[in-house]
Amino acid sequence: MNANQCSIRSAVAVVISIVATVLGGDGASAEPYPIRPITVVVPYPPGASTDFVARVLQDPMSAALGQPIIVENRPGAGGTAGTVAVANSSPDGYTLLVTVNAPITMNKFLQKSYPIDPLTAFVPITNAAEVLLVLAVNAKVPVTTVPELIDYAKKNPGKLTFGSAGIGSAHHIAGELLKQKAGIDIVHVPYRGGGPAMQDLLAGHIPIAFGTTPAVIPQAKAGTIRIIALAESKRDPDLPDVPTIDETVPGVVTATWVGMFAPAGTPPAIVEKLNRSAVDALRRPEVIEKLKLQGANAVASTPEELGMLVKDELDRWGTIIPALGIEQE
Repeated sequence: MNANQCSIRSAVAVVISIVATVLGGDGASAEPYPIRPITVVVPYPPGASTDFVARVLQDPMSAALGQPIIVENRPGAGGTAGTVAVANSSPDGYTLLVTVNAPITMNKFLQKSYPIDPLTAFVPITNAAEVLLVLAVNAKVPVTTVPELIDYAKKNPGKLTFGSAGIGSAHHIAGELLKQKAGIDIVHVPYRGGGPAMQDLLAGHIPIAFGTTPAVIPQAKAGTIRIIALAESKRDPDLPDVPTIDETVPGVVTATWVGMFAPAGTPPAIVEKLNRSAVDALRRPEVIEKLKLQGANAVASTPEELGMLVKDELDRWGTIIPALGIEQE
């Protein structure tokens, strides 16, 4: 073989190597996803609706993705602490957020130092569930209806407290709407999640609380607390005898949903894979039934649909919350 032939062969080998790298190298060398456990951060303590939804999705998503899913509760600042921790984490698909809407769409208008822009800090994955928000009282409180509660509060101005899942939560906003529109003086007591608020309501440390159905229904069935009304726009078919607050005090309406998010910059292929595994789980009859038993309705959406929901709610609460005159904390 002469020098020219060797040179040609070497050149061909280099070209083949380059083509192989371009066409197959990324697929061969790119790290598959996932190859290690995934952490799902819940920005509230155990016992709240967010925690329940995350744990219902834990096993089916883990089976679909082939890796363990670890649910980690990081409460604080009305859900903001855990939410911001995920926003600041590596966008590699190994740290996700499952949260109710409040830390994403409400806290921005209630906290002076809210540190992120919800529209740019996250990539939406899917809306997972809708949960009802209810007004409940300790069973020893002598009221069974919204009119009776309003009358009781007016006879005891400033003496009644209502618990919430924290400053900026939908629970908090519902209470402030009720105070403003019914003209009553009840004192807000924020907790680090719906679970602790329910515990104090059960113990009688607070007489009134707003809570999501997964946190409230089990205790209401036990007779230790009483559901008075829904903070929703219409009655729920599964709770046909429970009226809405809006029927007595128009305008006391909120909406609570639980969504899954990843940090901004997470690769689209990973987001698509997470969406697919979550949506498949949410469509399983056993998952739908587990959520239903706790008063939550399974919802499966595209990332784009969840993104639009966040944008619409930011616009809505950006008008309503400042009008309530709540001092930012």
